[in-house]
Parts: sequence; C-alpha cells; structure tokens
Amino acid sequence: MTPDSPNTLEIVRLVLGVARLGENDLRGWWQGHALDRTGQYVLSSMLRRTWRPAALQLDVSAAARIHDELLGRSSALHLFSDLLPFRLWAAGWLAEQKTSDAGHDLLATFEAWTLDEAVSVLRDWCDPVDTAPGESLGNGLLLGRLAGNELEDPALLMQTARRLSVSYLDQTGAIRPPYFDLVR
Repeated sequence: MTPDSPNTLEIVRLVLGVARLGENDLRGWWQGHALDRTGQYVLSSMLRRTWRPAALQLDVSAAARIHDELLGRSSALHLFSDLLPFRLWAAGWLAEQKTSDAGHDLLATFEAWTLDEAVSVLRDWCDPVDTAPGESLGNGLLLGRLAGNELEDPALLMQTARRLSVSYLDQTGAIRPPYFDLVR
C-alpha cells in the first residue's frame, strides 16, 4: 500500500480513532487530555491553527508508550507498533494536516465524540472484520500470529488493522492491548 491509498487512509482513521478512544474523557487508558476540554484549552492557546493534529499526535504517542510498557516485547504487533506501518502513516497524515485544511472535518469529529459515539463509529469503520476473541496472555490479548513476509500484503494489513481496532471496543476498565505475535 502506498501512504496515500484508500486503505492507508482507512487505517489512519482507525489508529487515530483508537488513540482518541483511550483519552481520559472516554476510556482513560492513556490518562491523556489532548482533545478533551483541558487539552482544547491548553493546546488551542499555544497552537492556534494546529492544535487538533498536535493533540492526536500526543494521543498516538501515549498509546504507543502504554502498549510497549504493558506488552513488554519487541515482537508484539499492536496497532501502535513500530513493526507495522500504521503509526507512521498516522503521524505522516497528521503532519500534513498542519499545513492543509483537507482533514479538518475528521479531526473535528474526533474532538466531538462521546464514548458511545466513539465505539459506534469505530465499530462501523472496522466492518467487516472477524471478531473472534483473543487469548488473554499477561497484560495483553493475543489475536494470533503473523509472519514477517505476510506484512507486505495490503489486504492482510487492512484486515489486521480492523481486527486490532475492533478488539478495543468492548474493553472497559484497564486495557489489555490486542496484538499479534511476529513469527520470523
């Protein structure tokens, strides 16, 4: 997939949606306030034009840190993993939004979400997806195994992003990051 393909933009939307879902005013997984009232006040006064992309960048960074801490393994393929292109695509898209108004509607959508709206919208964005439950292992939720050569298949990447994303939606309380094991 190229960074500007339709599937890539769908995956970016999923990554940002899950990052937003983890904010303090929704699920509270990352303890962040980037797009809630507090974040809006602080960031919009410091970064008048670019505060929304900056807020989501903070969410994505916080999510990556929490996932890495909880999973504690470099071979865990999670939504914010360095081993998958998803986080890099999201970071690139957010950087583009700082010089363009093209994604403003999507950014404003994330800002206005309630918990029920977030879960509903993300569920729609994940459809169709296999919602088979994962296996609780340690602090995470193992969804399966993927070989490194499989990560070059655009259809599999799309399905992986959807499967990872949908695995957050029914989680309440402490997060159990969904992941795939990387098989070399």
